[in-house]
Amino acid sequence: MRRMTTTSEPEVFLVLSCLGPDRTGIVAEVTHYLTERGANVEDSRMAVLGGEFGILLLASGPPGAIEAVERETESLTRATGLTVQSRRTKSPESHRRAATIPCVISVDALDHEGIVRAVSRALHGVGVNIVSLETSAYEAPVTGSQLFRMEARVDVPAGVTVTQLRKAMDAVAETENLDIDVRSLIKG
Repeated sequence: MRRMTTTSEPEVFLVLSCLGPDRTGIVAEVTHYLTERGANVEDSRMAVLGGEFGILLLASGPPGAIEAVERETESLTRATGLTVQSRRTKSPESHRRAATIPCVISVDALDHEGIVRAVSRALHGVGVNIVSLETSAYEAPVTGSQLFRMEARVDVPAGVTVTQLRKAMDAVAETENLDIDVRSLIKG
């Protein structure tokens, strides 16, 4: 969440990655650690995978706050049991791609090996950038068959059309026996 700074200090951005055994209270502890040092959560992704809880977040703050977060990650590890890594990054605004068309790609299929690989290689082949990707496997309600679902948010760059993207996804759908839907997020 964006906050207004009262000083002329430029905001510094840091990606924080945390992984450890899942338990109640981890999010509260990590966010308390950040705010206690004067940092703010800008964006985040968090999920339980198996018995592990993973956090990937973008924090911001004045230089001194971000330096404190980086310097004191060992205390966060001791307090939470999480493995913590950090890396400085650019502001989200400076990294935005100009002239891209945001799209969502949804994939549904009987679960089988290689779906993510096939879709991601086809996206790479047409020069489309994956912004976020989420997958899950689950049992069909009636048959109990293992089903697979994937949703990716992608940016289609200038020089590539949504029609080209759809053709690439149609080819993957045919080869891999997938149902793929490509939806532009631009209205009109």
